[in-house]
Parts: sequence; C-alpha cells; structure tokens
Amino acid sequence: MKKYLLLFSIPFLILISLLVLSFAKISELESKEVDIINIKNDLSYVSNELEIEKLFTNDLNLANDELKQWIIRGNTQSKFWSEFINREINTAYSHSPKSSSSVNTEVNKLLSYLSRTFDSRKVKLGTSKPSEASFLMPSAENKIKFGYGFSAYDGFWPSFDKEEANTILIQAKIVKEICEFLLGSFDIGETFALLSIKREAAGPEDKKHIGDSVYIKPNQTTCLRDSKLVSSHVFEISFTGKTRNCRTFINQLRAPYSLRSMQVTRQEINEAESQSGFSKSANAEESGILPIIRDISSKFTLEIEYVYKTNSTLHELASQVLPVDLDAEKAEEILNLFN
Repeated sequence: MKKYLLLFSIPFLILISLLVLSFAKISELESKEVDIINIKNDLSYVSNELEIEKLFTNDLNLANDELKQWIIRGNTQSKFWSEFINREINTAYSHSPKSSSSVNTEVNKLLSYLSRTFDSRKVKLGTSKPSEASFLMPSAENKIKFGYGFSAYDGFWPSFDKEEANTILIQAKIVKEICEFLLGSFDIGETFALLSIKREAAGPEDKKHIGDSVYIKPNQTTCLRDSKLVSSHVFEISFTGKTRNCRTFINQLRAPYSLRSMQVTRQEINEAESQSGFSKSANAEESGILPIIRDISSKFTLEIEYVYKTNSTLHELASQVLPVDLDAEKAEEILNLFN
C-alpha cells in the first residue's frame, strides 16, 4: 500500500515543484520584461539626447568657425588701428605729462610762435575782409584777438587739473602741426587768410572759458570714434585760398589725421573790391574787352579728426566678458584662439 502511495505521490510532488518553479520563472520573466522596457525607454531617451547633441555640436562647430573669422577680423582691425595711430609720430604718445603751470608756459610759447610765424608770412588772421575798424588799425588788434583756438588763455590761466591741462597742451601741439601744414600749402609771398581754428573742450573747466573757439560736431559729420574703437580730438579750420592750396593741405593730413568733412564756398568780395571791380567792368565794356576775373579764392572749412588711442583690443574685451559667462577652462580655450 505504501508503495502505491509513494508511487502516486512522487508525480504529484514533481507537479507541485514544477508549478512553483513555473510561477517563479513567470515572475522573473515579468521583472525582466519590465527591465527591458525600462532599458528601451532609456535607449530612446539617449537616442533623442544624441540627436540634440548632434544639433548642438553642429551649432557649436558653426559658432567656432564664425568666432575664428571674427577673431581674424578683430585682429586685423586692431592691427589697422595700431598702424593708423602711428605711435612714432603721434603727439599724444610722445607727450610727457607736465604740471598745469608748465602747460600754461608752453601754450603761451606756442601762441607767440604761431603769431610770429603767421606775421612773417603776412597772413590775414580772423577775417578774410578787413572791417572799417581793422582798416583804421591794421592788423595789430586783429592778431591779439586771434588765438588759434586758445584765445581765452592769452594772459589768463584758470585752475586746471593736471589731466585737463595736459589735454589742452596736446591739442595745442596738434594745432601747431595743422598750422604748419597750412603754411606749407602756400608759396612764400602768396596771400591768404586763416579765418578760424576751433577745437573741442578739453574738460569742464576748459568748456567754461573756450568761448567761440569751441568746436561742436554737426549731426551730419561722422567721426572714426563713433565706432567706439578709438578715441580722438576733432578740430575745424577755416581758411581762404585756391583749390591747389587746399589740395596740398589735405595731402599732408596722413594718419593719425583723418579728414571728416570739407565745405567750399566762394569768398565774399568786400565793398571796396566790388566798386573797383565795377569800374573795371564798366571800362572793359566801353572798350569792348571782357573783364578778366583774377580773384579765384575760395573759403575752405575742414573738419579734421586726430586719433590718439585705441580703446581696447578684441582680446581684451573677450578677457573681460568670457570668464563671466563661461567656466574658466572653456574661457581659456576660446581666449587661446586669439593668439
């Protein structure tokens, strides 16, 4: 009996064991299936991230290419302005800072030198046609009033700080050079008139006293410094002469000078010249001979910019901006591209 019971119990036990094993495997399979689904989702997420990464990589490569092009342009631009400033002859670079009292002395020397130089060439100053007062008292009073842009400081010197005073001295040296260019544009004995020289105020104190010598930039005038890449002084000079004189003057305005605008007008003829011309014309008509116009002078007004400093290079700007927006390693990597 026991044999039969044992014989029938063995298959039953095997069946129970198989059922238990089957349920365990099913549970394990379900777990594996869940794992596979999770892995599949992870792969899908990674695949999407990879596609996005590829897009960003392409954008980064394009950005790097553009950055390299801009770096080349920036370095070329910096090199251009460095050459344009021409440090070897640039007045601002050769200037040694002086005390305010020393600047006063230098400016007085300059005004005296220019007055003697223009007087020796018999240049009319301040006006192209003598008024009644200047006709009675020829040129002495006229020369006293004419200060080549510094008439306010002929015998008067305010309390300038050192920086503003030295800026005035630099402007004075530039004006002296411009005046020498002008004198070199006319032959010895050739008559002309220097009507005015205007300059920008060197600072707040200078602005109080500069008076009619102040240059105010017209809206239509474009300066090199408008790009914010350079700093400069701007001057306006007005004189009379012939076209060839003006052309010779302009040809001398090489870097760091830059001609920004030029106006040309026919010079007005005063009353005495007009009456003289009328009588000559009448006599010519009576004789049947056409009059010859001898006065071909014009009034030239030129705005001149003098560049004395580049504000910063592209590398300097990047050195200031990149460390703020990027980590140190990436910023250093980009900065190395500038070298």
